[in-house]
Amino acid sequence: MRVRSVSIGLFLVWLLSMSVGSLPESATALDFSGDRIVKRGKSVVTAHVNAKDDRWRFEFLIPQRGASVIIVRVDRGTAWLIFSKRRLYLEEPITNDYRLEVSEKMVGEISREFVGDEMLNGYPTELFEITVAEEGETRQYYRWVTKVQRFPMKTVSKQGEWSEEFRRLVFTEQSRFLFELPQRLDPANPPATMQPTSTIQ
Repeated sequence: MRVRSVSIGLFLVWLLSMSVGSLPESATALDFSGDRIVKRGKSVVTAHVNAKDDRWRFEFLIPQRGASVIIVRVDRGTAWLIFSKRRLYLEEPITNDYRLEVSEKMVGEISREFVGDEMLNGYPTELFEITVAEEGETRQYYRWVTKVQRFPMKTVSKQGEWSEEFRRLVFTEQSRFLFELPQRLDPANPPATMQPTSTIQ
């Protein structure tokens, strides 16, 4: 029994470390709302974002994959794609496309150089030139970080092919109800036990 208890305890510690390790750095310290604009080549995706701890809500001006709203719950390992017009939702595992990186340090960062101070979207920021290791290559980015919250207000690749920017940013407590699945929605992917089964005559 003692061996079994120790094994269960070690498993719970491992599970907790995995879930905490999957969170972006300092994401648990921020509640905010704002508009997020991501540009990749000629593609531009704009969304209103609400964030609370490890929960994020994206409301898109132009639906993404048909969804007008995506709610990400890191605590559940789940993303809900909400199709408002059809009153349906799709439940999926969290992928990198649904992650919101809000830490000052970039993933894979190996060096940074301070460039200067700058006002951006109403916030005093510090501008850095950052070198990141990505897929065996090094790439450079410019990143504007708010002085008080240490929040990445804007990030632009040095080549200019990709950028992320937050506008109309407000750091204030967000209601937990924003990150719950509305009860009026039906699942677009019902469990297998609910699927109709064919019968052989």
